Amino acid sequence: MQRFINSQDNKLFIRAIGVSQNYLQEISHMDTILQEQACYKRITNFPVLTDATKIIEYHKKYHEFLNNQNLTQKYAHAFHEILNLYHKINNYYNPTIERNLMVSILYWADLYLSDIINQNNSKFVCSGKIGYKEYLFCYFAMQLNIQVMLLLPEGDLKIASEYLEKSQVIQLGTASIANIPEFKKKVNKINTVRPASWKQQRQQPNASSKPMRKPEININRMMQKPKRRELHYEELAKFAESVVIIGVYDRNGNFKGSGSGIAISRQGYILTNCHVIHDGRIYSVRLENDEEIYTSCQVIKYHTQFDLAVIKINKELKPLKIYDGKKELLRGQKVIAIGSPMGLFNSVSDGIISGFRKIDNLDMIQFTAPVADGSCGGALLNTYGEVIGITTAHVRKSENMNLAVSYQQVLPFILGFLGG
Repeated sequence: MQRFINSQDNKLFIRAIGVSQNYLQEISHMDTILQEQACYKRITNFPVLTDATKIIEYHKKYHEFLNNQNLTQKYAHAFHEILNLYHKINNYYNPTIERNLMVSILYWADLYLSDIINQNNSKFVCSGKIGYKEYLFCYFAMQLNIQVMLLLPEGDLKIASEYLEKSQVIQLGTASIANIPEFKKKVNKINTVRPASWKQQRQQPNASSKPMRKPEININRMMQKPKRRELHYEELAKFAESVVIIGVYDRNGNFKGSGSGIAISRQGYILTNCHVIHDGRIYSVRLENDEEIYTSCQVIKYHTQFDLAVIKINKELKPLKIYDGKKELLRGQKVIAIGSPMGLFNSVSDGIISGFRKIDNLDMIQFTAPVADGSCGGALLNTYGEVIGITTAHVRKSENMNLAVSYQQVLPFILGFLGG
C-alpha cells in the first residue's frame, strides 16, 4: 500500500490482492496519511440506483453525454474510452446493457468523484462486491487523472482478462476474508475563539470596530425550477401533437385495424398497447399537422402482461412527459384523454379518475373521459400535461367506464427510451 500512498502518477490503477499480516492497520494508516497529504476518498460498497426519478435523470444524462453535450474535453475522453473498451471486449451489441452500465458509472461519478476531480493528487480506494461495472467505473476515474486502488482481500476479480490488463497487480498476501471497516473522515477541531457577535457589537456604539452585518441572502443565486401549474383545457389539447394514429397491416398489406400511440422520445419511439400492434407486420403512423404517412416494421419492445409495446419511425418527435409518481393519484382527480376513437384523429375528452383496479396483477386506472375503439394506446393526462396512463380498454355496455395502464407499469417499461 505504501506505493499507492507515495505515488504521484495520475494514471495509476492498482488491484491489491490478498491480506497482509497487518492488513487492517495498514488501511487505517493509509486513511490517516492520505487525508493529510491528498484529496482522498475510500468506499466499501457501490450502491445500486433504484429511485425511479433518479434513474430517469441519469438516462437523460447518458444521452447528453453520448451526444457530447455539456462535456469538458477530459470528461468526454474518459466517457468514450469506457465505451470503446466495452465495445472491444463485447462482441455482441446490447443497447440496454450498455445503457445500464453507463448510467451506473455516471451515478457513481456524481456520488464519489465530483469533489475530488480536478484536484491535485486525487486518490480513490474501493472494496466490497466488485464486478465489471465497478471495475470500469474505476478505470473511468483513472482516465480523469484520479489514482485508483481496489482492495481485493479474497482474491482477484473474475472478469474478462482484457479488462484486467488495464490495471496493475500488487500481491499483499494470501487470499482471505477481511472485514474492511468503513472510511471515517477526520474531523479537524476548530478554535472556538470568536469575535463579538453582531448583536454585541451593535450594543457598543463607541467601539472602534464596525459592527458585523448579518449575511445577506441573494435570491437571484438560488436556482429554482419553475413551479408546476395546472393547465387550461386549451393548453392540454395542444399535447395532441405528440399523440399519433397507428394503422396496422398484415405482411400482405391488408388493413387489420387502427389504434393510438404516444411519442416518448425525440428519436422516433412511440408507445402503444401490445394488443394494438399484435396482429400486424407493417404499421403506418400519422402525426397531427403532418401530411406525410410514416411506415414502420420495427417493434422495438413489447410486454404482453403490461399490454405495452414500442415501435419506431424515422421522424423526430415531441415526447410527452411521464408522471413521476411523487404525489399519489386520487379518485375524483380530473383527467384528459387523447386518442383516435373510430379513426377520428386525436379527439380530446375530459373526465375524472373513478377508481383504481388490479386486473391480472396489473395496476389499472379507471376513468370517465369518453373513449371508443381506436383510442387504445392513447394518452391519459393529468391537468399538468403529464401521462398518468395509457388507454387500454373500455366497457362497451357501460357508459364512460374505461381503463388505462398506470404510469407505474409504463415508467419502468420505457426508461431506456427517455431523454433521447
